[in-house]
Amino acid sequence: MPSKILIACGIFADELKAVLPEGAADVIWLDPTLHAEPAKLAQQLNRVGIGAKQRAGQTGCEVRLLIGSGCHPDMYTLAQACGSCPAPFKNCIEAFVGRHQQELEANRTMLITPGWVRSWPGLSSPLGWDATDMRTQHGRYDRILLLDPGINPVSDEEILNLFDLLQVPIEVEPLDLGHFKETLLKILGT
Repeated sequence: MPSKILIACGIFADELKAVLPEGAADVIWLDPTLHAEPAKLAQQLNRVGIGAKQRAGQTGCEVRLLIGSGCHPDMYTLAQACGSCPAPFKNCIEAFVGRHQQELEANRTMLITPGWVRSWPGLSSPLGWDATDMRTQHGRYDRILLLDPGINPVSDEEILNLFDLLQVPIEVEPLDLGHFKETLLKILGT
């Protein structure tokens, strides 16, 4: 039985499955669209976190979070309620690229991963945005840089659908998962 319970945002699903050592943790997934609804994110994290904390107490496991510390304004308190501490990164992009995030975001560049491309359609409803709102909110960007580790590559159709929605040019760049794996191992304490 794994010695860790990892509560993770589904935005990391493909990448986590690729780098998580076998048997290192039981993963409890949270829907990435909860990012658009802080109250629901807190409610869901409390619900699964309390269950994970109880299970951890019974089995001697430890609870860890793989959710950005900046994904909710009260992440520290939410993490404590789970018997954990916030992740050592602000958001998923920082988890993947670390301190290189700022240089990659230069020149009005928005960074995304395949998980976000696939989650995007589900974000408009909780935000109450239509296509015009989506374009307005993302009009400040000159380009979108899709960081793709190649595990579950984004199709041309998915890229075109996102472009049609946001009207911002999309470029694809390979993503090495070395930093993400190091971050994950630190979180797990292995």
